[in-house]
This record gives sequence, C-alpha cells and structure tokens, in this order.
Amino acid sequence: MKYLLTVAVIFLTAGSINAQELTKITFATDWKAQAEHGGFYQALAKGYYRDAGLDVTIRPGGPQSDNPRLIAAGALEVAMASNSFQPINMRAVGVDVKVVMASFQKDPQVMMVHPHVEAQSLADLQGRPVFLSDAAIAAFWPWLKAEFGFEDKQIRKYNYSLAPWLVNKETVQEGYLSSEPFTAVREGVKPKVFLFADAGYPGYAGMVMVRGAYLKQNKDVVKAFVEASIKGWQDYMYGNPNAANKLILKDNPEMTQPLIDYAIAAFRANNMTGKKENIGHMTLARWRQFYNEMSSLDAVPKGVDVESILSPDFIMHERASDGER
Repeated sequence: MKYLLTVAVIFLTAGSINAQELTKITFATDWKAQAEHGGFYQALAKGYYRDAGLDVTIRPGGPQSDNPRLIAAGALEVAMASNSFQPINMRAVGVDVKVVMASFQKDPQVMMVHPHVEAQSLADLQGRPVFLSDAAIAAFWPWLKAEFGFEDKQIRKYNYSLAPWLVNKETVQEGYLSSEPFTAVREGVKPKVFLFADAGYPGYAGMVMVRGAYLKQNKDVVKAFVEASIKGWQDYMYGNPNAANKLILKDNPEMTQPLIDYAIAAFRANNMTGKKENIGHMTLARWRQFYNEMSSLDAVPKGVDVESILSPDFIMHERASDGER
C-alpha cells in the first residue's frame, strides 16, 4: 500500500511539473470559431500544442474584435490577420508586427451571381450592381477596378444579409468562399462563384501575426506554435477534422455541422491551403507582389518596407508548388 501511494505521488508530482513547464499562449482569432480556424483547433484538440510545450488558449473574435488595434496597443501578443492588408497598414503607422505563417495560400474572397447570369469570369460582372461591405471597398475593390473595369457606381451597401441579393437576381454579391455561397444554397440558390485568387489576386489569408517585441524575446516559443499549428492544419485538411470540429461547435453555439462540412469541402476542392508540405508557408516574392500591386493602386500606403513585416526565421524557401493559387 505504501508503495502504491509513493508511485501515485511521483506521478502527480511529475504531472504538476510538466504542467508548470508549459508556456502559456493566448491566440486571438479574427471571428467566432469556424472552419477557417480549423487547423488551430485541431492542434489544440489533438495535443500538438501541448506536445510542443505550449498551453494554448484560443480566444475567438467577433463583430467587435479588432486584432490589429489590440496588437498595436500591446493587449495581444499573437493574433490572426484576416488578410494581407492588415499587417501592411499596421506597419505603415509604425506598429512593429511580424507575420509568421499563413493558413491559406489563397484568399477566400469571392464574388457570386445567380445561376442564370451569363458570366464566366469576374470580367463579365462589369456594370452590374455589387453588394460590398465597407471593408471590401477599402481593400480589394481597387484591384477589381484596375483588373476588370469595375466602377464605383456599381457599389451597393452590403449589410451582411443576403436578402437584397436573393431578391435582385441580376446583382453581384461579395462573399467568402465558405460562407455566403453556403447561405445561398440553403436559401435555394446554387450560385456561380468566382474566387479572386483564381483570377490572380495574390494575397495570403488567415495569417498569424506576432508583436515584434514578443517575437524577439520568445522566438523558440513562436516557432513551436507555428510548427504545431501547421501540423494541425495538415491534419485538419488531409486527415479527420472531427476533433477540431467538436471544439469549434463548443466555442461557437451559432455554428452548425453542415456549415463546417461545406467549408471544409470548399477549401479542399479549391486547394485553399496548398499542398500538404506547403501548408503555412509564405515567400517574400508573394508579399512583394501583393504590396507592389496594391500600393500602385493606392490600396495600401506607399513607402512601406514590406520585408520588415516578415522574419527571416519564418520565411519558407521558394518551392515549385508555393505559387499555386
């Protein structure tokens, strides 16, 4: 009996020591829990973070969350950037922020139309009313105007309800590959969907950004977080995502399994994360391309040192498949 008690004490003590050795990280996402965050939840659910010596808490975002502002204020150390515009605009106003990985090799932004509309590409949508959010007007709209001849007179206010688009069947709807098309299908409309990335839009999406000071002092911790997150995304996209999905549904009561399933299928069908071995990767060439194109359109400030957003330790070497979009 004494032996058994001694063994139990040893195991309890070892467990306490291991728990104390884990480094705590809070990772703030850009929205409520969803499939777009699946790889991070998979890493949490499958213990990849813990295996890397990390005690990770995922803090879901929402309508009022503003990760760039919170990073700038020092209220967050590690957070998600929704698109490539955010870190560039932060750097333009002097915020020391670094981007260390990208969940998506393709930005999931889309335009969609009703199935009867005779359109084969984004270029065929000229002249039609387009429901756009304010964020879209300040981000990719200049690119659409320059590349495909869109005009400001096409803009209609998007208030995050598809009702106006559903009623006005000749209009165009801005959306996210894994969201608005699903809602349209649920309402009985199977839309034609045009993915910006397939038309040459060069941005990454779902990136992990870190405060520069934190990265400088905790490079090994950030490296462990990135490697475990990449493993989570590889498992989520190429394995069984059920473990992550259970946590997503728990964190977001508004989420549904059908929406998660639709999103994962859309990501896989459109190769959103790239080949398995390239998940998470970024290259300086892609960042330069994005910045050069967007700054020439005045979509981002000129004179930003885009290389300062990246850390040499987290820029992957060019690979043949990296440019797949």
